[in-house]
Amino acid sequence: MSGRRQEKRPRRILSRVFLAIGGACIFLYWLWAIGAIWYHEWLTEALALVIIVGLIFAAAALLVFQDNSLKSWFSWLAGIATGIWLLTLLQFPSHDRDWAQGQQELAHIEINDQKVLIQNFRDNVYRSENDFDVRFRDFAFDLSELKQVWFVVQHFTQAEGLAHVFLTFQVGDNAKDARYFAVSVETRRERDEPYTPVQGLYRQYELSYLFGSEEDFLGVRTIHRRKDRVFMYPVNANQKQVQDLFRSIAKRTNQIEQQPEFYHSVFNNCMQGILEHTYNLTPEPISWMNPKIMLPGYSDRFAFEHGLIGDGKDFEALTQQCRIDEIARKHGATKGFSKAIRGQ
Repeated sequence: MSGRRQEKRPRRILSRVFLAIGGACIFLYWLWAIGAIWYHEWLTEALALVIIVGLIFAAAALLVFQDNSLKSWFSWLAGIATGIWLLTLLQFPSHDRDWAQGQQELAHIEINDQKVLIQNFRDNVYRSENDFDVRFRDFAFDLSELKQVWFVVQHFTQAEGLAHVFLTFQVGDNAKDARYFAVSVETRRERDEPYTPVQGLYRQYELSYLFGSEEDFLGVRTIHRRKDRVFMYPVNANQKQVQDLFRSIAKRTNQIEQQPEFYHSVFNNCMQGILEHTYNLTPEPISWMNPKIMLPGYSDRFAFEHGLIGDGKDFEALTQQCRIDEIARKHGATKGFSKAIRGQ
């Protein structure tokens, strides 16, 4: 009898471990669902609050008074959360909203043979972070002129895992005549709508691919956001890879223009947007479930470890060499900005 009890004990322990892990996941799922009610576009704040309070009291009552097992309680939570998730699927993305300043237009890219035309290329002029003139124009070049690409990481908070990442390209190989433009996968927000990572979990923002000048995209993030830390890393890619990378981005940009999508803080964010275009730059496919990808603030170290940036020797030295915000603030948004941040 004692031998059988000893055999059952590890099974009981394992069962309890699985129950604890599964229960924690279901509880987090249920908490997400509570947030989904609060942010659902069909519900007023008052009605959402009533529903949330009712669900919390119902969950507490079931936990305290039910005679069934904990498994049944978790099953109830999972069922409610799944029903709420299905309700969120009835919210649809749209290009027809009152968009925030500077996000009114979607980029469109035409590639005819080697001729490239980027329409709605943004080139804002900033007096401060929130005081600027919105300018959109066309940007044309020959695809064969694309020479190099940089990976930019903008830390906008002290939480290292949170960051915005994007790419910037060089057109032409003459340092004197070269031109540069940035590509950023971002939230497309409505007027007076702030960005928070939490809201990004709940179909609150559309996804957009923005193209614009470095004076705009890098200037505002360095000169006018003085607490932000910005790093710009040369990507280890040959000219053909750079051009293929741009073609892939152009195709996706036009898809978004034709069919709107929701942004998601974890599953469809700036890092995911860039990652899907870089599969041909690494020997091994990169898993989007890697924590350093899901948290873009660590993506530069991840890129270093996979040979996308740097020489594989000293990451800390690379970050010091590629930090540009302090240089940009000294130079200002004047002629030669792109060359100044590259030390040219």
